Amino acid sequence: MQDKKNLLMLQISGAAVLLNVVVFAITRLLDPFRHGSGHGGHYEETAAILGGQYVLFFAPIIVWAASLYNYLKDRQHRLLPWLNTLVLTLSSMAIISGSGGGVEFHFSIFMVIAAAAYYEDERLIFMMTALFAVQHLAGFFITPQLVFGTDQYPFLMLVVHALFLVLTSGATVLQIRSKRRITAQLEEEKKLKDDSLMELIGQVQELSEHIRSTSASVSGKSEENLRTNEEMRQAFAEVAGGLGNQVTAIERMETNLHGMNGSIQSALASTDELKISAVQTGEAMETGRLKVNELQENNRLILGTVAGSLAAIGSLKQSAERARSMSGMIQEVANQTGLLALNASIEAARAGEHGKGFAVVAAEIRKLAEQSRVAAQEIQAMMNAVHEESEANYAQSEQGQQIIRKSAEHVEAFAADFSQMQQLIERLLDFIAAMSRTMDGMRSESASFTGGMNEIATVIEQGLASLEQLTAMVDKQVDSAGQIDAELADLSGLSFRLQEQFARA
Repeated sequence: MQDKKNLLMLQISGAAVLLNVVVFAITRLLDPFRHGSGHGGHYEETAAILGGQYVLFFAPIIVWAASLYNYLKDRQHRLLPWLNTLVLTLSSMAIISGSGGGVEFHFSIFMVIAAAAYYEDERLIFMMTALFAVQHLAGFFITPQLVFGTDQYPFLMLVVHALFLVLTSGATVLQIRSKRRITAQLEEEKKLKDDSLMELIGQVQELSEHIRSTSASVSGKSEENLRTNEEMRQAFAEVAGGLGNQVTAIERMETNLHGMNGSIQSALASTDELKISAVQTGEAMETGRLKVNELQENNRLILGTVAGSLAAIGSLKQSAERARSMSGMIQEVANQTGLLALNASIEAARAGEHGKGFAVVAAEIRKLAEQSRVAAQEIQAMMNAVHEESEANYAQSEQGQQIIRKSAEHVEAFAADFSQMQQLIERLLDFIAAMSRTMDGMRSESASFTGGMNEIATVIEQGLASLEQLTAMVDKQVDSAGQIDAELADLSGLSFRLQEQFARA
């Protein structure tokens, strides 16, 4: 700061020296400043006066050169304010002297005092005041020509000059002191404000650091939340994929259940057909049983008739032989009927799924029953023939009687076997009915299970839709978290730049 003041004052003092040179040259060449009244009046210029003018002319130049030398050597040299002030003082004296003591140039005193006040040093003003006082006293008592430009100068004017010099210097000193106090007060206020500002800056820095740390913490949590949301989104995607697979699997299960239900319906229809066939078979068996009973009754009648006509039967030996042959046929039929009954029971055991074999067996049984009926009719016809020939074939009738008895026994055995087969058919009917009820239950349970699977599929589809909505919300939250993270990064960078600016301040 002082070096800048020294430079400016060096320039101002140089300007004062230049003004001294200009005034001195104009006065030497043109002498336009002399007039007949007051300052600058006519006086006799002696060699001493001329020498004094030259001394005063060169004095500020020499001192300014010394000031320039010291400035170049040290811009903050402690003598520079004194040298520059001395240059201003000597320049004013040289201007007054070089102009011939004109009153106008006495105003240069106030000019240089005002310029020297820039240093804000009372001692410099006191020095200038003392030098100007010495100048005026020396001019009044010794050489008034160098100061006032005349041979004689009134004492009152000297007093007036001194008074205004003292007033100007005093006012300048008061201004300097007042400015110093004001400056000190301002400096104190500035110091307080600087302290407050530094405290505020410290608080701002602390707040900025807190913001930065908080931003870093929030940014870390935001990043963690972002990772969590990303994991949630991936988990939701996996769950959604799993639910989609479950829906597909349930749809396949539903398709299979529909196929199973169709199979159950087909099996139930087949069971109904088997039930109808079994009922028809039972009815046919009942008809066969009635016919077997009728055959037994006919055999009993034949036996009675044969017993009543033993004498006539003897003559019918040949017919008896045929009856015996027919009786053998009946026996064979009875045996085949027994075998067929056994086959029927085996086929009935297999009729759990199909009843075709049973139908075939039933047809064969009906056929044998018809053959038995026809054979019985033939036997009856033969017995009639035997009866007609009973008188001639007595011996043979007795043998025929034995044959007929055996045939009756075979018929009884056939009737017993037929009755047992009828019981098996009845049990088979009961089994078919139970199987039909079971198939009905399976159909109901299959339909119920299919409905449950449909409800499960609906719930899963709703859950899948909810997961898709939740995934969309998570995606939005991830985007928002990314924006918040970017804003936090900007805030942290702003806080860091603010700290750097305060650190530079």
